[in-house]
Amino acid sequence: MDGHSFSVAAPPAFPAEAERIEAEVLTPRTMLVPVEYFAGERAAALLAANGMPALSGEETVCSDAEEEIVAVMALPGEALRQAAEAAGGRPLRFTTPLLHRPAADGNTVWLCRRAGLLYIKVYDDGRLRAAEVIAAADEAEIRYLAERLDAVFPLRGYTLLAAGDDPKALRKLLGKRFRKVVCE
Repeated sequence: MDGHSFSVAAPPAFPAEAERIEAEVLTPRTMLVPVEYFAGERAAALLAANGMPALSGEETVCSDAEEEIVAVMALPGEALRQAAEAAGGRPLRFTTPLLHRPAADGNTVWLCRRAGLLYIKVYDDGRLRAAEVIAAADEAEIRYLAERLDAVFPLRGYTLLAAGDDPKALRKLLGKRFRKVVCE
């Protein structure tokens, strides 16, 4: 052990009248899979193939396959157990900010910073070209990621849709790299 310890905060009580509970999972260990390539029993193998093999004590959960894309996420088994307990037997539906579908017309980069994570989605002419979650704790890391993104997708030709905890800070940090900036 490296001297770091982590605890899982107990989720708040869910409303008694809710028939189904939606749980948003905030983790960099998230990926999107086209529904035609998705099979629930292979979710852990898909994460491993994407360079995110299961860690000790982790379990794999998936979003509903109602859309054209399914999110596959790894989270601590204890967090899953606590969420299921708090749900009181009601079904849990898992989601992630990476499933958010912004109003992306033309070439758009959607950046959402939440809980020390940067969610990135790139659209070319409205078609999803890239989607990723990256742990980005500070502005230097976000600037670096923007430089790397610019090498693949020339950002001057894109609109930035800034979202999350402080979209104005994202606009201030990266706005000059983009053709246009919109805060969601």
